[in-house]
Amino acid sequence: MSSQQAPPLSRAADEFKVLTRDMGMRPGSPVAAQKNHGPKMLWRGRVYENFRNDILDAIPHQVRQNGESKSPLRRNQFGFNVAGPVIIPHLLKNSKNTFFTLSYEGVRELVFHASLHTVPTAAQRVGDFSQTVDEAGNLLPIYDPNTTISNPAYDPSQPVSTSNLQYLRSTFPGNRIPVARLAPVVQQALSLYPLPNTDVGPFFQNNYFVNAPATDNADGIITKLEHQFGERHRATWASTLSSGFLSSTKYFPNIASPTAPEQHFSNRRTELDYVFTANPSTINSLSFTAVSDTALSGNSSQSPFPSYQFGSN
Repeated sequence: MSSQQAPPLSRAADEFKVLTRDMGMRPGSPVAAQKNHGPKMLWRGRVYENFRNDILDAIPHQVRQNGESKSPLRRNQFGFNVAGPVIIPHLLKNSKNTFFTLSYEGVRELVFHASLHTVPTAAQRVGDFSQTVDEAGNLLPIYDPNTTISNPAYDPSQPVSTSNLQYLRSTFPGNRIPVARLAPVVQQALSLYPLPNTDVGPFFQNNYFVNAPATDNADGIITKLEHQFGERHRATWASTLSSGFLSSTKYFPNIASPTAPEQHFSNRRTELDYVFTANPSTINSLSFTAVSDTALSGNSSQSPFPSYQFGSN
């Protein structure tokens, strides 16, 4: 097939090969063209950016079902790396003896996660369990601990069961606990939990919907320097540094959220290696490594979640 009959892309590729050959940029280029092309770049590297965004995604059904119109997602993963010989005038002149590499990568991520939970209803918070049922719709009786008495029909030779109770108690009238009997410390704990905001599940189940963000920010740097002494000695220095911040999705907008606390972390590592090749069958090496890890959890500006213990007086 002649060049006139070839597809346009094939003709363009052939023309590109001819032009780069004449410019001395191809292995088969004429010697004169290669000389005129000038010195080759000694360093190599790249720069990159990968991203995700919610404008490219469909809105999750669970989010739409609960009346929200978006579920933000922002993720950027970016960085660069460069490598090549080290040349210092009057000090390091041979480009084949000393090499370096430098790499950096960063992540910035903000992702909203939707989930359903069950929280106490407004009636339950004031002791009204008249509508509280199990998964089959049967009323869950609330017993008054002050009415506890021994069961005269209890048979100690048999295991305790619903038909062989060791103690008997009476339920609260109407399955409602009097307000005066509600423990103040429990009421204080309940104030940290949000009220229901949906009714997706039956019997007050899955009555709290949340679409909250999780954050992941991280930065990392890797550097390496290698020097060859003659043919049998090589020294390498490598160092890594990373740091970041993690924040999981908060189900509740306060310290009562049962999710993991915020975390700040950092890692530093430095390594120095020396290798001596005595002969083809004997290699001696010496290494020195220093490592530092730091992780801080929680927010020092907030009071810790209170600890509650229940007992009898």
